[in-house]
Amino acid sequence: MPNITEADLKKQIKTRSFSPVYLIYGAEQLYVRNYTEKLVKAVAGKAPSDFNFHRFAGEVNITELAAAMYVAPFMSEYNLVLVSDAFFDMMTKEDFETFTEICGKPVEGTVLVISLPSNTPKKATLDAIKKIAAKNGSVCEFKKTDAITTEKFIAKRANKNGKLISRAAANRLVSLCGDDLTRLKNEVDKICAYSSAEEVSLDDINKLATVNLESRIFDLSDAVLAGNGEKAFRVLDSLFYQKEDPIGMLYILSAAYIDAYRARVAAECGIRNSQVAADFGYGKRTFVLDRVMRSTNRVSTEALRKSLDYLMEADLKFKSVKVNQRLYLEQLIAQLLLTAREGRR
Repeated sequence: MPNITEADLKKQIKTRSFSPVYLIYGAEQLYVRNYTEKLVKAVAGKAPSDFNFHRFAGEVNITELAAAMYVAPFMSEYNLVLVSDAFFDMMTKEDFETFTEICGKPVEGTVLVISLPSNTPKKATLDAIKKIAAKNGSVCEFKKTDAITTEKFIAKRANKNGKLISRAAANRLVSLCGDDLTRLKNEVDKICAYSSAEEVSLDDINKLATVNLESRIFDLSDAVLAGNGEKAFRVLDSLFYQKEDPIGMLYILSAAYIDAYRARVAAECGIRNSQVAADFGYGKRTFVLDRVMRSTNRVSTEALRKSLDYLMEADLKFKSVKVNQRLYLEQLIAQLLLTAREGRR
């Protein structure tokens, strides 16, 4: 079978028309996890017997896996073998070749499910697994959802908690917490539990949502571009207090400036943000471009270029020599503040 969609997988589960081999993976890990659980329950039942359900994870013993494939179903229609988040990249060449051979020789009565809910192997390794799984079974990839699907997910989750949520509130939640569905699910559950009204308000979200690193870095870059040094250093201090990784902070700060520069150059060429988002694969993060355009409307293009030079220099220094990362980031923020102030237009 070729690659299948979420709808195809749902149909197979509902009709119990199982493939001998499945590969379930993708960026939307909540769906990978949920559909793996649904498939396991459909094949092996809600309380599977140890005779008919064999789970492998992490460092997989290939000999035991091969033996599990040939176990005859006992008082059950199927024998299920689940390989979840195996350390494929750590396997020896011989073990990985044996694993692909196992995938390439389906056993009657056995369903092999390869699930990657959190540990995705390198591209070459994944491509090899995808090729053999697609040839002998089904491959289902859960890509990142778009903005509309994410909004529907948030609304549906709020409804399960007995609450309503507006589109504006859902967008605000995504802008604060990011677009990871697992994180959003937990945030919606938490906010609904604390909210006393029938509808989750923007105020509820602003008070209760746990802001992710990217959003806090946006606050930092907004403060820098606005020339608000006091706020910029206050945000930076809170990030260090919460023990955020300086390299991660620099990476996201650089990404924010790259977003700003892309949006600026595109605007100067008469290109809309929607087209920039499509060209550079922003997906449901188009709002980022709108936000940085507002933040940088008083900063010159030349100042943005100069800021990117400082950020590139910082990245090279972090990777090549040992520096006091906190002190260096504080100096970098000071440089960016000065550049933004000098580049007012």
